[in-house]
Amino acid sequence: MDEKLKTRIEGLSGDDARIIEGDFERELYSMDIGEVPFAKRLFHTTPELVIQPRSIETLKKIVRFANEEKVAIFPRGSVSSGLGGVVPTVKGIVLDLSFMKNLSLKKKALPKKYKGEDYTTLKVQTGVRWSEIENFLKPENLSLRAYPSSFFSTVGGWIATGGYGIGSYRFGHLKYQIESLEIMFPSGEVKSIQSEEEEFARFFGTEGQFGIVLTAVLKLRKKQKKSLPHLIYLESAEDAFDFIRDMIKEELKPNHIKYLDAAHLKEANTVLGEDLFRLKDAVLVEFEEDDEEIKFLDFSEGRGILAEDYLSNYIWHERLFPMKRRGGKPTPLACELVIPLEKAVPYLKEVKRITERCGMKIHVESHIVGKDKALLMLTHLCDVREPKAYLVHISLIPVLTRLGIKFGGVPYGIGIWNVPFIKDKCEKKRFEIYKTYKSEVDPRNILNPHKFFAVRTKWANIRGITFKPLVFRLLIQLATLATPIFGKLTRPKEEFKEESLLEKTAYSCIKCGSCATVCPAYLVTNEELVTPKNKLYLAKKLLDGEEISKSDSDKVFLCTHCGMCREVCQNDLDLVAAWTELEKMLADRFGKPKEAIKDFVSAIESSDDYWRFVYANLSFKNLPKKPLARTF
Repeated sequence: MDEKLKTRIEGLSGDDARIIEGDFERELYSMDIGEVPFAKRLFHTTPELVIQPRSIETLKKIVRFANEEKVAIFPRGSVSSGLGGVVPTVKGIVLDLSFMKNLSLKKKALPKKYKGEDYTTLKVQTGVRWSEIENFLKPENLSLRAYPSSFFSTVGGWIATGGYGIGSYRFGHLKYQIESLEIMFPSGEVKSIQSEEEEFARFFGTEGQFGIVLTAVLKLRKKQKKSLPHLIYLESAEDAFDFIRDMIKEELKPNHIKYLDAAHLKEANTVLGEDLFRLKDAVLVEFEEDDEEIKFLDFSEGRGILAEDYLSNYIWHERLFPMKRRGGKPTPLACELVIPLEKAVPYLKEVKRITERCGMKIHVESHIVGKDKALLMLTHLCDVREPKAYLVHISLIPVLTRLGIKFGGVPYGIGIWNVPFIKDKCEKKRFEIYKTYKSEVDPRNILNPHKFFAVRTKWANIRGITFKPLVFRLLIQLATLATPIFGKLTRPKEEFKEESLLEKTAYSCIKCGSCATVCPAYLVTNEELVTPKNKLYLAKKLLDGEEISKSDSDKVFLCTHCGMCREVCQNDLDLVAAWTELEKMLADRFGKPKEAIKDFVSAIESSDDYWRFVYANLSFKNLPKKPLARTF
């Protein structure tokens, strides 16, 4: 980017935005949670600038400028997806919207037939996280209707990438939980779009192709008085899905339904260090009314084995930690599909046949997101440090996706890596409407270019040819034939690898972002590098012998060692001990930045936001690490 353009952007931003230019910090914005080793060979993934706007007016100035100068912009939230939806594809600007996080309640009186109750909505900016909304609503005795299992993702992120989650069985897709959206188009125009308007649905699941979500007005409900989860063991996946379909036919009214395979519960036992759960497929349901719970218990009698209440409560608690690594490998690979409920079992049987031929162990869980739809999540654990095995295993993901499409499923997300399946996800008419709308609202194609609709890579798009549907299908057919052979040939030896605590921690981090929401250093400094997941990324570079700068090293020491990051860590990593080891390594190389630490401590102690934040997050100390046995 021309220096004059950078100077103009700085002038437009003023003091109302933070501009990031450091090499390592910009590199942090070149990825999402997915580990795709060849991404940098295909795209310019490192942005030229990262901007953190704090107001809509400043954001508008930046977007207008980018449109005039034809500079690509890539909006970004907390980054909880792994399909490349936020990964830059060309040189340009990343807009980090995670600091646009205002909230405001609005109550309206309903007609008399509703017995004088108030109808309450919540207007939130795009960078607000769902966990923050729930905490905000507690004193009001209000709650969300549905929310993502990635509870620390942002509102804008869930609108853009998905829309199904906890409570979707009862309340439906996210678009039915929102009254209106405020959108900024690439021209800088801001428009409020109501739920009944035709345009409204175009911003859900289209991953920021048409405009930037600024605010959403969420429909709320009174906070539930009870949460009554039950886990029931069944003999097989077929029995489990038969149980689910029969429960739906009986018109029972759970808030949420989830299927877990036996491998899932086996790994839960591994995490807990005890054989608490039976090694069977299971269904988890949650009710909010006593009479519905009684109906369920009557319905379940003789059909399966109900788990003890404390185990059911533990598994229900774990719904907010879906990426918890339960096996010995540190890198998860995942395939996500929305599939017809009656096709789930036939598809899973075929998946099992294929993965067993490849010597792979797939773990399955599924959220039932409607009376006839299931969101299936297939996870395989691998190790990105074993490149041959990892590349073979990652090639199996599109194979499983293509197989799911044959069974009537569609990919849950598109991003970059699922672009060859875009026409399978969008019916022809809707796809043409999307393309026409894109050309109308973003004629210069500056917003998230070269993804979702079609991939365009570096080097005159020569490598991008592989993303063409016809070519990609041929590659999938080859992968279907070759993966069982190469999967066994490249299978890593299950031998013990001696690792330092820091190395084990760094490679076991799944970059879910939970830690950022409770990091006091991040609150005070707004520096991405001080967040635990990014400190661990720096640790990887250090362990791999790559160059890091003293200025980046110094920021690692801006840490209170409070342990809040460990309290919410999905993998229960010993992060505080890792910080001690990392700081020692850096101090030996660069010295300890005493002045920077002193200034940081002073800023912490004088920050009212910090103290409010600490007291608000004390509740995290009480999160259970393992189910507590029932007391009598």
